[in-house]
Amino acid sequence: MNQYEQLPDIFNVAAYFIKGNLHKGYGERIALYHQDDTYTYRKVSNEVCAAAGLLAELGLERENRFAILLPDSPDFVFAFWGAIWLGAVPVPINTACSLDDIKYILQDCRAKILLTTQEWQEKLSPIQSPFLRNILLTDGDNSFRTLASSFPQERPPAQTSPDEPAFWLYTSGSTGRPKGAIHLHRSMVFCAEQYGKATLGLHQDDITYSIAKMPFAYGLGNTLYMPMAVGAASILSDANNAFDIIADIHRYRPTILFAIPATYASILAVQDIAPLDASTLRLCVSAAEQLPKSIWQRWRTTYDIEICEGIGTTEFLHIFLSNRLGECRPGSSGKPVVGYDVRIIDENSVPMPTGEIGNLQVGGDSLMLCYWNRHQETRQVIHGNTMRTGDKYLCDADGYFWFMGRKDDLFKVNGQWVSPFEIEDVLLQHESVLDVAVVPESESGENLTQVVAYISLKAGFSESAELEESIRRFAKMQLPRFKAPKKIQFLERLPRTSTGKIHRKALLKASQLVQ
Repeated sequence: MNQYEQLPDIFNVAAYFIKGNLHKGYGERIALYHQDDTYTYRKVSNEVCAAAGLLAELGLERENRFAILLPDSPDFVFAFWGAIWLGAVPVPINTACSLDDIKYILQDCRAKILLTTQEWQEKLSPIQSPFLRNILLTDGDNSFRTLASSFPQERPPAQTSPDEPAFWLYTSGSTGRPKGAIHLHRSMVFCAEQYGKATLGLHQDDITYSIAKMPFAYGLGNTLYMPMAVGAASILSDANNAFDIIADIHRYRPTILFAIPATYASILAVQDIAPLDASTLRLCVSAAEQLPKSIWQRWRTTYDIEICEGIGTTEFLHIFLSNRLGECRPGSSGKPVVGYDVRIIDENSVPMPTGEIGNLQVGGDSLMLCYWNRHQETRQVIHGNTMRTGDKYLCDADGYFWFMGRKDDLFKVNGQWVSPFEIEDVLLQHESVLDVAVVPESESGENLTQVVAYISLKAGFSESAELEESIRRFAKMQLPRFKAPKKIQFLERLPRTSTGKIHRKALLKASQLVQ
């Protein structure tokens, strides 16, 4: 029986992770790296209790929502755990969201207090929320940390239940308004035990570095609670380009890199001018969207490290399908993480035969309680203790799961199903292509579908008719003729959601406007 199955009736997840490390004798171990500063587990504990004291003084009560709009930083960590310590409910908001979505989230979650920066406060002014009572700032004369410093560094945690809400995370909103997924105190423990420890083998000497930020479910696990589950350290950084990421890796020497496919592609693209020293990395992980086989193979060839690809969702908090070191199948999402029931079913919930495409259904104890104020949408995806993710998958004879696209990503050309990822993987092998997204487009005046590729180019290459023809010929040599792009559109940068995924809906709209 693991620790998750032994949770007591009174359980506060902030106290579990923070005090747990002190009880293990890890008080002087480094928990966080941020710029030139380091924070030990004892320092984190003291700051969390002080933050809880300040929030309580300002009237934040049990079950009240508390919005955090910050880059990854110590203030984020202390405030997040401090709110949970009180029994309140932190709601991280991704700074990559649009202003409109941020304002929507603040109203939708009914946050009583907002923690942010002066810059963001000015951008959001005025904030039209009747529920908001206080705005705390991390900079300026009366900063959050300054105000919290006058409160005791010891405070008993709220006597919460493992089955009550601990925090909310909002979905990226690529198919509509962001939805608030409500997660319980027990959820983080399950993910840390089943994925962090059992699948990745995290240990106390690890240093994690995540490109995904903490308001993103993937980043919250990578940076916040999974390292804490084993007494490891994490790096807090706001790097957002290949050069800054490489500089961070050289500076902090992490052992684990959590990234997205675009990160690995961009690091490889600058290898000649900014070579990465990957000697301290023992593990690389990719999630958020499909990792092309070509990127996996180039990374392995360049750095002699496998990328363990996986898939998770905001609703399940973290990864439930994963490859393992030494057992990776490039292009696949791997096998189920222990503790998750993953199946491929048809529209009538009947299991699909091996090798046939169907709908992904997942069950596991990290599943959200519900979407806030979205009863019908909750009912549409949650069936008993399982969820239908909206992804199309197949499972091969060896038990590996292969992503075929979202239910609306697949399209037919000449009566045959096309997965954009197969075409994208081929195009990424062309010497000029940095990033690519394939979408369908109806031919003008015809009820026919053609393949359109949106491409951003590597440094040193420029858009031209000759280059377009070279890419088209390259695709025709490696793909059936009906899958080769009929049209190529060059973009300086592909649109992405706040969580780093290619925004296919935006490209489809752009394609329709061009016609």
